[in-house]
Amino acid sequence: MCLSEQKNHSDIELSALQLSDDAIDVLKSGNFNRRLLSEFLSHHDFQKMMLDAEIYVDRIADMRINDMNAVLQAVRQMVLMQQRETENDLYLRTLELAQVQEDEYFGHVISDDLILILRDIREAHQNDATTAYSRSPALDVQKSLQEATNYKGSDAEKQAHIFLATFGIDYDAITMEQFVNLIEGLKLSKHLKPSINQRGKTNMTHEKGKIKRK
Repeated sequence: MCLSEQKNHSDIELSALQLSDDAIDVLKSGNFNRRLLSEFLSHHDFQKMMLDAEIYVDRIADMRINDMNAVLQAVRQMVLMQQRETENDLYLRTLELAQVQEDEYFGHVISDDLILILRDIREAHQNDATTAYSRSPALDVQKSLQEATNYKGSDAEKQAHIFLATFGIDYDAITMEQFVNLIEGLKLSKHLKPSINQRGKTNMTHEKGKIKRK
């Protein structure tokens, strides 16, 4: 029915996946983005992230890290006793910082693994229709207003530019009739500058006519 991307494993047994009942319940619930999960699992760096997570969870590197920290701490204490160096000595501070804090270290490692995977997936879908618009509409309006404010023309025509830019309307795309109707409507505004009066309407209509004849 074309509802799934599954092509090579149409009849796989759950036991072969070696998942717990809780994990299966989560997968069956569907309260997450299945497409994102599929791409996450199939990413070429997923296995590396899982290896790093396994090393941390199963404490595989604990002994080596503790041994290294113990050696560095012993050397530091020896220097303090023999040379009576201060705590702010460069060499002593180096020995102290060289000691690895396991949680902090693996936190950075796994975080880096994760963000690399997610960044690749995001870039692969940056042009999808279902992906959020990458540019804020407010920024587009702001840019249009700035261009309208800097427009080289009469005050009346600049005001028309600003009004249209606020609603995302291209000034040069509207017809002569639409332009005249716009001016009639603007005349009703209490906030409009006095420059748009009957004479302003005539000037703006004339200018708009010249623009359309180009």
